[in-house]
Amino acid sequence: MKTEHHFAEQTFSMVKSFATHGNLLDFSALEGLAESKNLDDVLVKLRGTIYAEVVSSLEPPLTSSKFEMSFHKHLSQIHHKLLKVTPNNEILTAYYLKYIASNLKILLKGRAQNKSNEEISKHLDMHAEELIGRRDLIVKALSSENIKQTITLLENSEFGDDAISALDIFEKTGKLQIFDIFIDKAYFDKILQAYNLKHKDDQRIRDIVAVDIDSFNSLAVLRGKLWNLESSEIKKMLISPFFDVSERNLMAMMDAESIVESIKILLGTAYRKIILPTENEEESLTGIEDGFRTIGYRRAFNPFLWDINGISIVLGAIKLTELEMRNLSAVSFGVEHHLGVKEIMSKLVLLK
Repeated sequence: MKTEHHFAEQTFSMVKSFATHGNLLDFSALEGLAESKNLDDVLVKLRGTIYAEVVSSLEPPLTSSKFEMSFHKHLSQIHHKLLKVTPNNEILTAYYLKYIASNLKILLKGRAQNKSNEEISKHLDMHAEELIGRRDLIVKALSSENIKQTITLLENSEFGDDAISALDIFEKTGKLQIFDIFIDKAYFDKILQAYNLKHKDDQRIRDIVAVDIDSFNSLAVLRGKLWNLESSEIKKMLISPFFDVSERNLMAMMDAESIVESIKILLGTAYRKIILPTENEEESLTGIEDGFRTIGYRRAFNPFLWDINGISIVLGAIKLTELEMRNLSAVSFGVEHHLGVKEIMSKLVLLK
């Protein structure tokens, strides 16, 4: 039975989520940032926004990478704050693993390329781990001397088994993206566990989770075929339960004679609109990935219209903050490289 205290907590998390949504920058603010002459100008403008705290510590010379790191810090802070005030937050906890997964992917790919700790550490953002007291996993992994040692040190974590599978296929193919796929697999497995535990009957949560899993599985198959992996190796990448890209769809994609034929199978699913004609296979996969991501952000927006009391509001606020982080990163990159305002704005995902 839900107590009065539970409802009070739930109401507080809803208020926080709507406040987070309300603090998102509008089109005119993003356009104003895109009109900046340089990154110093971007910094001045961001000091007048919710990002003032995270950009205030940026030191010259300013780079888009430094801005992106600060935006990432803001996102993890928002996620952590919402996590603390939300009852029954298992799915939010699972989604928080994304920040740890992101660092692990950077670390594993760096180790695989024999990069130094100093070089790898420049790209790691430990703030998310520090907020939840899990800094030890990355620090321990950094203490390794080579990729095999790193994998061994991850053995007892939620990423251990999939990291081993990634190394096996990497040694065969030399494809660094294998680490991205298998670390994401471990991350999404945790999301599915949380979803199956408490949210299977929540349609709004289902909508958000489904596009993440469908995207992961579809792109895993397509990249596996691009790298000429055996069907048995591709199957190791997949996660279930399946959603709107069914197991039958995925098996048909695997068995297709070419990537073009595999992609055509997606035309028979709910994601047909994201398939754009192109002769370049890599460009096609990138377009499909971007399409899935955009659908995911649109679904994250829907709870604010229809589900004012559900946990999907909280997850939606986090996802939309992530979208803003990506847009701001694209703006800072565009300004740094002196792209025109129209070109910068064309690269943003705008939901309204």
